[in-house]
Amino acid sequence: MVGAIQVLPEAERQLREQVQLTGAIPRDEVAAQYDWADVFLLPSLCEGSATSTYEAMFQGLPVICTPQTGSVVRDGVDGFIVPARDGAAIAEKLSLLTDQPGLLAELSENARQRSADFTLEKYGERLIAAFRERQMI
Repeated sequence: MVGAIQVLPEAERQLREQVQLTGAIPRDEVAAQYDWADVFLLPSLCEGSATSTYEAMFQGLPVICTPQTGSVVRDGVDGFIVPARDGAAIAEKLSLLTDQPGLLAELSENARQRSADFTLEKYGERLIAAFRERQMI
């Protein structure tokens, strides 16, 4: 688990029994974490549109997230969207990907392809199109 850990001490202790808690890392080490991973999990309660989900998809990682993550993940296509605060749903999706390597490969490729729609260049194209549509340029 990469990133700042903001949980109660008892919850952190329980997490450490199951998960390696890496904590915050320098930005230049993030790509290595994506390279290491098979899947990206962000069960957020509040995000606008988490940049990390786009980065993970670009690296070919299926994303498991909540609706509150504000991601472009398509449920069952390039990742999974699970209910907030539902650890069982997260575990179910992780088990599914572990048990079905073909599904993991399919979602990985779909994520990589989907990320091509969200480059900075594509964002600029959509922004210009929106301005033109509203006759602002």
